Amino acid sequence: MRNYYFIVPSLPPLSIDHRPEISFEELVMRLKLGLSRKDAAQVKVLRLFVDLCNIRSLFMEEAIDPRGNLSEKELDEALLVKTSLPEYAFDFLDQFENTTDKVRHFSGLLALFFNEEIARHTGFLRAYLIFERESRLVLVGLRAKLVGRDLAKELQFEDPQDPFVAHLLAQKDTDQYDPPVEYTDLKELISSCYADPWAEHIAFAKYRFTYLEQMAEREVFSIGKILCYVAQWMIVENLFELDRDKGKMILDTFTSG
Repeated sequence: MRNYYFIVPSLPPLSIDHRPEISFEELVMRLKLGLSRKDAAQVKVLRLFVDLCNIRSLFMEEAIDPRGNLSEKELDEALLVKTSLPEYAFDFLDQFENTTDKVRHFSGLLALFFNEEIARHTGFLRAYLIFERESRLVLVGLRAKLVGRDLAKELQFEDPQDPFVAHLLAQKDTDQYDPPVEYTDLKELISSCYADPWAEHIAFAKYRFTYLEQMAEREVFSIGKILCYVAQWMIVENLFELDRDKGKMILDTFTSG
């Protein structure tokens, strides 16, 4: 594993309360010049999540997030000729005949992303993807109980044999959802602001940023530190770019089956 003694100190510090000082284009350029091919591929996995979310934006005729690996034109072409994206993405989308159904079940593609990419990777990237998956599943469980959704339906694209999913499904008929102890603070946070989707979106973003900050403390001049930075950059920039309606849509994308 390379030690990135020069890249890491060159990156300006991030704060959840202030817009990043560095543009994404500049960040990508610095990483392109300094990362090994293997480590650059890990950054592409973070951006792949954006690509997949951009598919939904295309279906809904909305502007795409420019921080994916593919431009709008490239994404259009990828969907047409089935290239430049993982095979599992095309396999999932091909299950549905029309765009409406693809959008309605889009959270299933994001669930597939986490399951597939967690299995493919190790080290920091794997740990980060596990956190993102589990925290979103906790959010699914909490929102299902708070707004009266069918938890089994919300988890229709998840593996019921997966221990984390099984823990959720075991509580499908209870009055409230109690997540694993390591996510108790997330439950308290979401429960305090669930009536306001925008406040909930901000709270969840801050929760993820803080968790990443703690993860980064264990990484020094490594690809893990850089992956943390890229993920945190996206969280912060999204907070400053989104409005209330877009924030609510993102939450619904993560938590609607």
